[in-house]
Amino acid sequence: MISLILSDLRRLTREKLSMIAFLAGTLCALLAAINGAHWIDRLETTRAGFLDLNARSEAEYRARFAGPQWTDVDSADAPYTTRRAFAYPIPLLADFTVGRSHLEPTMAQVRMGYRSDTLFKNYQIDNPERLQRGVFDLSFVVVVVAPLLLIGLGYGLFSEDRDSGAARLILVQSGGIDRLLAARSFNRLALVATPLLIATIILLAMGPEWAGRPGAAALWLISAWIGLLFWWAIILLINLTRFSAETAALALLAIWVVLVFVAPPLVDAIARSVHPPPSRMDQIIASRSAELDATKKYANDHPSDGLPEVQRVKDVIAEYHRISLAHERSIRPMSERFDERLAHQQEFSERLQLLSPPMALAATLADISGTGVNSYVPLRRAAKEYLGNYQKALSRGIADNRLFTLADHDALPSFEAPPRAVPTHLGVLWTATVTTFFFAAAIFRLRTIEVG
Repeated sequence: MISLILSDLRRLTREKLSMIAFLAGTLCALLAAINGAHWIDRLETTRAGFLDLNARSEAEYRARFAGPQWTDVDSADAPYTTRRAFAYPIPLLADFTVGRSHLEPTMAQVRMGYRSDTLFKNYQIDNPERLQRGVFDLSFVVVVVAPLLLIGLGYGLFSEDRDSGAARLILVQSGGIDRLLAARSFNRLALVATPLLIATIILLAMGPEWAGRPGAAALWLISAWIGLLFWWAIILLINLTRFSAETAALALLAIWVVLVFVAPPLVDAIARSVHPPPSRMDQIIASRSAELDATKKYANDHPSDGLPEVQRVKDVIAEYHRISLAHERSIRPMSERFDERLAHQQEFSERLQLLSPPMALAATLADISGTGVNSYVPLRRAAKEYLGNYQKALSRGIADNRLFTLADHDALPSFEAPPRAVPTHLGVLWTATVTTFFFAAAIFRLRTIEVG
C-alpha cells in the first residue's frame, strides 16, 4: 500500500494541476495566517490602548479628587463625572477565525445615565453570509477555498480512467479499485490538508502565548480536517457513479455553490421570516418617549433653588439619576423582547444550518476560536449586569443624600468577564455524521461497481 501511495505521489508531482492546487492552497493558507496574525495583534493593541488611556484618565481624576482644589461641589457632582471602563478579553483564536470579532463592540465605559440598550455603540446586526465569508482568514480557506481545490484534484479521480478505457489496466497494476482509491485519496487530501497544518503552526508561533491556545488550535485543526473529509466523501461518491469526468466536475461545483454560497443567505432569510426581530426604530421611539415622560416631572425652576450650591447640585444629580433609572425600567421589557426574539432567531438558524454541513462547521470553528455568536452572548450579558451593579452602587450613595467620597469612588465595582464559553461541537459532530454516511454510501457503491 505504501508503494502504491508513493507511486501515485510521484505521478501527482509531475502533474501541473496538482502542483498548482498545492501552491494555491499554500499561498491562501499563508495569506490567511498573515491576516490572522495582524488581526489579533490589532485587537491586542486596540484593547491595551483603550485600557491604558482610561487608566491614565482614572489616575488623573483620582488625583484631582484627592487634591486641594477639589471642593464639596465637585464631590456632590462626582456621581455624574466618575466612570469606569471595561473591555472583553480577546478571543482565544481570533487569528484562526475572525468571526464576530470584527462586528462586536468589545470596549465601553459605564457612568451615570448610561443604559443597557446604548451601552455599546455601532453594533451591527447578524449576517451569516458576511460572517462566513466576510474576512479572509483560515476559516475562509477551510470553508470556501479548500473544497474547491479538492474538487479540482478529485473530480476525475476514477471517472477519467474509466472514460479513457485505462481502468482495467490500472486496477490490475494497483491490485484493486479500493486500494487505488485509498492511495489517491490519501495523497490528494494531504495536498490540501498540509497547508492548513503549516498555517496553524505559524499562527501558534506568531501569536500570543495564552493558556489553552495550543489545545484549542489542535481541536480547530481536527475540525477543519473533518470538513475536508466531508467534501472528499462527496467527491468519492460522485466518482463512483456512471457520470463522465466533466459531468462529475459540474455536479461537484453545483453542490459547492449551493452549500457554501446559497445556504447562508437562505438560512438567514428563513430565520428572519420565522422570527423577525422587533423594529429598532420602534425601540428608539419608545426609548425617547420614555425619556420625555421621565423628565416631565423635573422643571428648570426646581424647588431646590435658593438652597446652598452643594445641596442644589446633589438634588440635580439625584433627579438625573432618578430619570435615568425610570427610563431604564420603562424600556427594559422592550429590550428583553428584542433580545429574546434574536435568541429564537439564532436557535432557529443553528437548526437550519444542519442542512449545510459546511455552514454548521464554520459556526463550530468560530465557537472553538471564541468568535462565534455563542461566545459573545455571555459577555454581553455580563456587561449589562455590570452596568446594573454600577448604577446600584451609585444609588446607595445618592439615596443617603451625602457627599460622594474618594472611598465611594474606589468602591465602585469593576467588570469581571465570565469564563470562556465552551463550544458545543454540534457542527463538527453533524459534519462527521454526514461524512460517515457518504463514505458508507461510497463503499457500498464501490462493492457493486463494474469497471467498463
